[in-house]
Amino acid sequence: MSTRSELLQLLGENRHRYMSGQAIGDSLNVSRNAIWKAIEQLRVDGYDIESRPRVGYRLHGGDNMLTVDAVKGHLTRDCRLEVFDSIASTNSYAMGQTLEERPLLIVANKQTSGRGRLGRTFFSPASTGIYLTIALKPNFDFDKALYVTMKAAVAVCKAIEEVADVRAKIKWVNDVYVNGKKVCGILTEAQTNFETGKINGLVIGIGINCFANGNMPSELDGIAGSISNKRNAFSRSKLAALVFQYVMDGIDTISDKAFLNEYRHRCMVLGKRIYIHPNLNDEAIKANAIDIDDNGGLVVEYMEGIHMREIATITTGEVSIRMVE
Repeated sequence: MSTRSELLQLLGENRHRYMSGQAIGDSLNVSRNAIWKAIEQLRVDGYDIESRPRVGYRLHGGDNMLTVDAVKGHLTRDCRLEVFDSIASTNSYAMGQTLEERPLLIVANKQTSGRGRLGRTFFSPASTGIYLTIALKPNFDFDKALYVTMKAAVAVCKAIEEVADVRAKIKWVNDVYVNGKKVCGILTEAQTNFETGKINGLVIGIGINCFANGNMPSELDGIAGSISNKRNAFSRSKLAALVFQYVMDGIDTISDKAFLNEYRHRCMVLGKRIYIHPNLNDEAIKANAIDIDDNGGLVVEYMEGIHMREIATITTGEVSIRMVE
C-alpha cells in the first residue's frame, strides 16, 4: 500500500480528531516531507483535509469514504472484498486474480486507467464516483454473457433508486441514465474455454458517477452527468453493496431471462427514433427502436437507406446508438 493510501486510511480511521505530523510519521514510518506530499496529492484528488499549525491534520467529510469496513457494513451476500483508494482498472486487476467459488468484489475510489467498451477510456476521478468489478465463476455458457450486462444495468438502476430516490433508465445495451445524462457504464469481460463453450471467469465492471465533478473532460460535456449535484448526498458504500447484491440476485438462474421485462420497462430508447452506427463510425442510419427480443437484441425498423422499412435485430458489438434529438 502506498503512503498516500495508508495516510488516507489513517485519517479516515481518526476523522473526528486532528493528528499531528509526528503521530502520522510514527504510525506510517515516513518523513514529514512524505506526509506533506501525500496530503497534497489527496487534496488534488478532492479530499478536504484540514490543517492547523502545531495541531495537525484532519479529514473533513470522511464519512463517505470507501473502505472495507464501510462497504462490508452494507453487504448482505458473502464475497471476497477488496477496496482501493486508487487503482489502474478494477477490471484489469480482477482479470489477474484467481477466482474461487465465492465471488470477488473490487471497489475503488479512483481509477487511473479506467476502461470502457470498444477500447474507450472511462473517466474515473476520485471521491465523486464508485468504480467496481464483480468477478465470478458462472455456471452458464458464453452465449449468456450479454444477459449479465443487461441484468447488471437493471441492478444499477434499482440500487440508484434505493439510495438516491431518483429515477434511472437504460440506454441499450449497457448505459444507465439519470435526468437525460449518462451516469453509469458497464463493461463485461469473459475468460472462456472455447473447447467446451463454458465461461471460466466473468468480470463485470461498473462505473457510476455519483456526485457532480467540475473537471469533466470537454468531450463528455452534455453527455455525462451525475446522480446528484450535491457532494455526499448519499452513501457510496451502500450503493456499491446494493449493486453487488442486485447483480448477484438470481445470477445462477439468469438463463430464465426473468429480468428482461424490467429491462424493457426501463429502456429509454424503445418507441424512439435513434441513429445506428453499424460500422462504429460517424456514418449513421436513422431507425425506430421497437423492442428488445428474448436474446437481448434491439429490434429496429430502418427509416432510411437500402433497408428502409425493414425490421432487423441489432446485437451488441455491432453498433453504437445515439438517440435522435
